[in-house]
Amino acid sequence: MSPLNSGIPLKTEHSTKDRLYWNFLNMIPFLIGSIAIAKDSLKWVAVYIGIALFFFLIIEFRFVCTHCLYYIRGKGCVKCMMLPGVPKIFKARPGPHSPFERVVTVLGALPMFLFPVYWLIRDPLLLGAYIVSWALFFLTARRYECVRCINFECPMNCVPAGMKEEFEKKDGISENIEFPKKKFQAEGSSKCASLRVEHKFKDFLYWNFVTLTILFSAGLAIGISSTGWLLAYIFTVIFHFGILEQRFFCTYCLYFVRGEKCLRCMMNWGWPRHFKPIPCPPSKFDLAITSLGFIIIILFPLPWLLKTPFLLGAYLTSILIFLLTIWRYECARCIYFGCPFNRVPAEVRKEYEEKNRAE
Repeated sequence: MSPLNSGIPLKTEHSTKDRLYWNFLNMIPFLIGSIAIAKDSLKWVAVYIGIALFFFLIIEFRFVCTHCLYYIRGKGCVKCMMLPGVPKIFKARPGPHSPFERVVTVLGALPMFLFPVYWLIRDPLLLGAYIVSWALFFLTARRYECVRCINFECPMNCVPAGMKEEFEKKDGISENIEFPKKKFQAEGSSKCASLRVEHKFKDFLYWNFVTLTILFSAGLAIGISSTGWLLAYIFTVIFHFGILEQRFFCTYCLYFVRGEKCLRCMMNWGWPRHFKPIPCPPSKFDLAITSLGFIIIILFPLPWLLKTPFLLGAYLTSILIFLLTIWRYECARCIYFGCPFNRVPAEVRKEYEEKNRAE
């Protein structure tokens, strides 16, 4: 099997969905920090909000955004995924950042990140959630946006040098600047410019990190009340993902059908294949059994979560982040066409299947 012969498009503009998704993800750590501070004083919450706004609207705006192509190309207002509609109060400055600008940006960011720590260390649960939420934000941004962002001056930018040169030659006129080298074909596109024909270990690490944020909040809520029920929950999760899902859902997946003795997908890496692959779409019965298993897994911890509102909020937010992220960035390029959530266009599926039959 080989990936489709197409490159990945650079994101030359952001949609409303991009802005909603990334501002939602960005608001989570600020909300957690505000909750920790609010337990002591609402006045300090106002100070925290002021520090954050000063950083984003003054320091970052002046010393970072003015060098960004999204800022430079905007007319009147900013049109990026993080600060949509904000007036351009500073003059655009094409070119690299100066050492002074980098230092000021770092010094301006530190108070924003560190300010709530004094209150967070009083509540280890909130501190952990704060760290995890920021880690999730930066990991997701680097994984899905930094590989196609035209802000080449950003230190997190991961666009290959060849793509940058091609974009600069065309002066950013093209909406889809493509780079056909194979090693970039399965990275970074939510518009299915390429299919992800195989997963890597880093995919497994990322998606299991996201999944663990869900399971940890549920397990913690149960474990506070009962060790016995926690063990029952752990057994149910292992049985579902290791046996039930593998038999009634994974066996139909093209990632599973391949000849490895162990699974090599983004959710199950190194797990033994207990069942033979079935190279056809899953039946309604298979999907019903799989759905029932997921419903049980999701609803099982609710009686305990309802006793702890913070853990309930963390649980529901983690599920929402998981679903939004996988829907935006994976379902549009996944080769498991039998999955009911698959969003790969029909013409791309057809082309992929024809190439595989030819090979």
